[in-house]
Amino acid sequence: MLAALVVATVTGLATGLGVVPFLFRKTIPRPAYDTVLGMGAGLMISAATLGLLGAALEHVHPGGDLDAMALLIVLGGFAAGHAAMAMLDRLVPHQHAGGHAEHIGRAHQSHGGDSFHPHEHEHGEEVRQGLLISGAMTIHRLPEGFAIGAGFAAGSAHTLGWMLAVAVAFQNVCEGTVMGAPLRHAGWSRLRCLWVVSATGLAVPLAALFGYLASAHIAGALPFALALASGALIYLIFNEIIPETHSHGNEKLATLGLVAGFAITIVVRSLGHAH
Repeated sequence: MLAALVVATVTGLATGLGVVPFLFRKTIPRPAYDTVLGMGAGLMISAATLGLLGAALEHVHPGGDLDAMALLIVLGGFAAGHAAMAMLDRLVPHQHAGGHAEHIGRAHQSHGGDSFHPHEHEHGEEVRQGLLISGAMTIHRLPEGFAIGAGFAAGSAHTLGWMLAVAVAFQNVCEGTVMGAPLRHAGWSRLRCLWVVSATGLAVPLAALFGYLASAHIAGALPFALALASGALIYLIFNEIIPETHSHGNEKLATLGLVAGFAITIVVRSLGHAH
């Protein structure tokens, strides 16, 4: 449990690294950002499917025969993960960074999609916008942390937990950039901006602790928890991350990044099993 908590804490604090580019310049190339964000999505999709869901399905054939009840538990967990994220998305006030029709922040498109800019509003509005986006990203940290905790509880020398941690940390750095842009442009100091963005990552170890304890100490809970984490991550990826990468005219680059991220996980898992 200690390993899961330490790794989850480092993973969450990696969010602050996303602010680093804005310590030296006001914009970063939008195509580059969408490509990297797409790669993070690929890493997370592979972790959710090849990792979490694959580990959950191992419990469906414990002795070689199909366990119908275990299958129902996995399906129920997967659906519960989706439902939980949909409920949080609807009930908790927040603002998205851009992408689909529900997203408020569309100013990225007004710049022709060439660079990733903070929104062109008055500074007070930019601060409000940055904090609302930070609220959305904090919500994202919950299923990510839960998944890491459940992954470490699954055992296998913690391979699944480490794979999830790497995927989530990479994604968190990208999302830290989304959070830091409006705050930095509004005149916040480098230190203050870094502290606020990094603090959103503290939700990861808290959720990881819950995910680990629920998976390891509640009888029969592990396959349900693994499937729940998988469903929550998949909802997050397809409802939030992919629409964001495909809303600025860089769809091909974002898709290439996604495929590359998925391929990286295939290679890492193959090398891991070889040893």
